Amino acid sequence: MKKFNILLLFSMMAFIAFMNTTTAQIWEPEGLSLPGQWNGWTNPPTNNLALASYTQVVGGQVTKISNGTNAHWQTKLYAAPVGGDVVGGSYDWLFTSGPGGNPWANKWAGVNVTLNSIQNYSFNSGADNHVTLTNDKWYTINWEDIGYMNTRAIFMETTNQPVVINSVSVPVTILPNTAVGITVTTNATPSPEEIIYVRYTTDNWVTSSLAPATFVGSNGTASIPGFATSTTVKYYAFSTTMAGLSTDYDLQTINLNTNGGANYSYVVGSAPVSTIGWCNLQWPASGNIEVGQTFNVYGQVWIDGVTNFAGQGANVQAWIGYSSTNTNPGTWVNWVPAAFQGDAGNNDEFVANLGAAIPAAGNYFYAYRYQYMSQAYSYGGFNGGFWNGTSNVSGTITVANAVPISNWAFAAFGLFALTFIIIRYRK
Repeated sequence: MKKFNILLLFSMMAFIAFMNTTTAQIWEPEGLSLPGQWNGWTNPPTNNLALASYTQVVGGQVTKISNGTNAHWQTKLYAAPVGGDVVGGSYDWLFTSGPGGNPWANKWAGVNVTLNSIQNYSFNSGADNHVTLTNDKWYTINWEDIGYMNTRAIFMETTNQPVVINSVSVPVTILPNTAVGITVTTNATPSPEEIIYVRYTTDNWVTSSLAPATFVGSNGTASIPGFATSTTVKYYAFSTTMAGLSTDYDLQTINLNTNGGANYSYVVGSAPVSTIGWCNLQWPASGNIEVGQTFNVYGQVWIDGVTNFAGQGANVQAWIGYSSTNTNPGTWVNWVPAAFQGDAGNNDEFVANLGAAIPAAGNYFYAYRYQYMSQAYSYGGFNGGFWNGTSNVSGTITVANAVPISNWAFAAFGLFALTFIIIRYRK
């Protein structure tokens, strides 16, 4: 019975080990290396750090990248006659992983590399891999880590060293259903082959889409389309040589900026209510009339998104007010509705007959008052903008009593009589 239990235990442990080696990732301490003709088949590649796992060789540059759907290992090779990681040419080589005593324990082979293409590598079978590299080119190599089984890898070629994505902007004001511009900056101008994308999602990466960034020098801009209010948009930026991506984003990524793994995000807000951005007392600045005479006063108001269309802006009201004291118009009590006069560029212009509103002779001050929807009143002074009592002030008007008609008639009769007497005397 004890033997049976021991046998069962070992069987279970073997099965678990088998499952781990066939479905998990490779054992990280053994890492991933790329020995081949380019380094004399030395393994681990202590003589070429660009081909050596960072977990196995001090300073090794083949690095595990764990973010994204599947982890992958990455290295970058510079091919050059002098000063490169390798010299341009054709080479046989392998992906390998194993302990220091047996670095060839696991290998992936059977591929004649086609640049900028995801290819399938066989686990522990197949001829050595083969690749041709060109001098003065850079190669980013990504190997998909899905454990000890057949897997995939890609070589991406660029003219210059791949750029680093230094920053990705976060918008402050996001209007509903309005596209959002995202600025991406890099440490240098991207190579002609490099494409910078902003990848975004509205369902926490269940689905995602790409917005390509257009670059001028090291500054690029991508446009994320508009979404409804309260939508959470998450995004990050990455570089690749592959156009038209629709899957395997991580495996085809050269460099990326994910905000330290947290990703960038914003929430679409409600559209801000427009407010009065400018208003004035247009003209005249002053005048003299008699009681009851017409004295038209004009004023203009600008509300972005409201008055800059043909016709009167909706929910915009205007008044002309007057006072016998030169005080802040906000304290005045006498206000007369003004009528829409017409469009004045992006402004709405109003007019009101102030002369018909002032009941008695005297010296008065006048200004315009505006209101959008139920917001607070805004007051316009002559003629530069909001009333402030110094540079934009109230207009002034002197109103005199009208001369009675009877007095005019008497004066006219007297003048006629005097003229008649003079004419008769001369005769």
